[in-house]
Amino acid sequence: MTLPARFRSSHRDRQTDLNRLGPLYRQLGQALAGIERECTGLSGRLDEARTRAAALMGNEDGIYFDREPADEANLVEAEAQMMAAFRRLEQLRAQRSMLTAWRDEIENSGVGGALREGAGPDGLLSRFLRKVRARIAVIRRFSRFSAWMLLILIVYATLSGVEQRPSVAWLMPDVERSLAFLAAAAAFALGYPKQRIAIFAIGLAAVVLLEFAQAWAPTRHGTLHDASIKAVGLALGLLLVSVTERLKPSMRAP
Repeated sequence: MTLPARFRSSHRDRQTDLNRLGPLYRQLGQALAGIERECTGLSGRLDEARTRAAALMGNEDGIYFDREPADEANLVEAEAQMMAAFRRLEQLRAQRSMLTAWRDEIENSGVGGALREGAGPDGLLSRFLRKVRARIAVIRRFSRFSAWMLLILIVYATLSGVEQRPSVAWLMPDVERSLAFLAAAAAFALGYPKQRIAIFAIGLAAVVLLEFAQAWAPTRHGTLHDASIKAVGLALGLLLVSVTERLKPSMRAP
């Protein structure tokens, strides 16, 4: 029996639509806001031009024939500016009508509600997540560098002598060990999002090997208790990243 075609989940389809339509929706909002600002400024300048034109024209009969040449030139210029302003306002109104129609079409789609929430005053988290996604490549590189540096530090702390072992005075040794492996695992998970199973397997192997290697280090000795604490930190680091991405799918690596 032939299996039916496998389709993506509705949640993933919705996220794809958000990723595709979200930037366009935000650009439309920014464009409409820019149009409103330009209309407001242009209307103000138009009012000033009307005031100048009224002052130049005066309100007495026959003043047109007594007007100075400079005033006549200023009046002609004011009228030309007003006509240009009227034409520009008409263009802006047409643009606003067109962009508003496009935005309404997007808002009436299946993801309109989510897009409106993300674009509103309460969408600070959404804007932060968009910035994170825009810088995901930089974050990945930094995470990889941090992960390897943490691994080197862990190896040194595990195999060096007790007097050389770096430590935090106010942390219990077990908490210190667990947090070190948690931070390293989280950094590796962020830096290598497609290799997390391998990270966990290699991490467990590294925990066991480092505990055995302490048998050859002076003043050090490995224990099953230490290995279990480090393994728990390793698992928690990977779990923390995975849970965070499930809660906020928009942060998930593409």
